[in-house]
Amino acid sequence: MEAPYSLLTSEAEYRAACDAVLALARREIQIFDRDLARLQIESRPRVALLAAFLQGGAPRRLRLVLHDSGPLQDDCPRLLQLIGNHAHLVEVRQTPDNLRQLADTHVFADGCHGVRRFHIDQPRSALAHDNPDYLNPWRLRFEELWEQSLPCLRLNTTGL
Repeated sequence: MEAPYSLLTSEAEYRAACDAVLALARREIQIFDRDLARLQIESRPRVALLAAFLQGGAPRRLRLVLHDSGPLQDDCPRLLQLIGNHAHLVEVRQTPDNLRQLADTHVFADGCHGVRRFHIDQPRSALAHDNPDYLNPWRLRFEELWEQSLPCLRLNTTGL
């Protein structure tokens, strides 16, 4: 019997798998992470993948749950600009203090593709393609985290 996922063991494999998942997204991307640093979300290629997703036409949604939104607000100008341009499609929430000990991360697309990093400080991860059954427990966990977390991103929208 074939494993429901591919095991990843390096940072490069992790980021490549996340890129593959982001590229497959057609309806929704869900990201749970400490601060997006290991994902290197601010890189031009990753911001371009997110931009292509958000500009894709049909109703799209990007949801992020972070333990610490400071690095996003302080160190990610490209991503913040993208979020500002598509604020109606993007929501960022921050976990409450009692959940900040959670050390795994994940990136999901459309409920059937995803990467789950077992511990933020270790590159070991699992990549699942077209496997909603394998991802479902983690997606349900994301929804629980979403409900317990609070909106945190304050964009400065100036202009006419």
